[in-house]
Amino acid sequence: MDPLLCLVLLPLVAGAGFRDDFTTWDPSDYQIEVSAWGGGNHEFQVFTPEPSNLFVRNGNLYIKPTFTRDSAHFNDGSLYYGTMDVNSLWHRCTQHDNNGCHKQSYGGDSEILPPVMSGKITTNFAMTYGRVNVRAKIPKGDWLWPAIWMLPRDWSYGGWPRSGEIDIMESRGNTKAILGGQNSGVNYVASTLHWGPAYNHNAFAKTHASKRKYGGDDWHGWHTYSLDWTADHIITYVDNVEMMRINTPSQSFWGWGGFDGNNIWASGGKNAPFDKPFHLILNVAVGGDYFGNGEYDVPKPWGNHNPMRSFWEARHSWEHTWQGDEVALVIDYIEMIPH
Repeated sequence: MDPLLCLVLLPLVAGAGFRDDFTTWDPSDYQIEVSAWGGGNHEFQVFTPEPSNLFVRNGNLYIKPTFTRDSAHFNDGSLYYGTMDVNSLWHRCTQHDNNGCHKQSYGGDSEILPPVMSGKITTNFAMTYGRVNVRAKIPKGDWLWPAIWMLPRDWSYGGWPRSGEIDIMESRGNTKAILGGQNSGVNYVASTLHWGPAYNHNAFAKTHASKRKYGGDDWHGWHTYSLDWTADHIITYVDNVEMMRINTPSQSFWGWGGFDGNNIWASGGKNAPFDKPFHLILNVAVGGDYFGNGEYDVPKPWGNHNPMRSFWEARHSWEHTWQGDEVALVIDYIEMIPH
């Protein structure tokens, strides 16, 4: 995630894991995302290594969204008539797809440059089976999307979602986000597995669970989000209270999913694709498809046409909800303990 973090590694012996208490920062233990792609859900941020987006303070890692125009590299005008050359700005680019390394805005009715900068880190350490614990404080603020999740190291079964995805925790920063008749804002944390033979054949709906708080209470405080992963089950917890339990299907994930054609996971176990090494990822995204059409504390300010521009030009309706470091995903520690 950035240039100010900290980390304590467990001894590098057979079976050892990884732990970071963020008393110092060793970026060599992470892959720091540097890309203006916006991700597969059309989010509005550029991920940077800037110290304003990724930093350690008092033994905690902060992943904090900031306005692009507040950076030394940009201003209001350059969002509309400017260039975001990621390689030139940060001397590397980690995601080339969808103009992730270079974006241009031409004014007029064109889309603007990403109006928000944020952070995303991936552990170099990867494991198959074990326990993951992350003590964290999720952000509060409209249109913020924090996530603690995992992706495969080798993509052995093919591109997403063929090789799987494990979402330990994701939430929305809005105080009010009525989706499907229930409030699913900062009062809500969710876990999901993504798996299937194609992006439009993803059986995630079978492997999803959440926890809600009611009566004005929310998850914007210190909590421990955990994963217990074996060949027989994948269980997530918040504060050691079970959130999602997925037992490996007796007929395999392929059979349970009811997919047509050849089993792309035939070379693996019944729990394939969740039988390979996965990395841990921490990030805060902003906007995008995770915010479906629903009832929010303020009206959702974007549609399909120039969504980043609509979001930014409606900031008078939501920017008051971004209060200092409250918009950051704050991490006390992470640990990955292989079985």
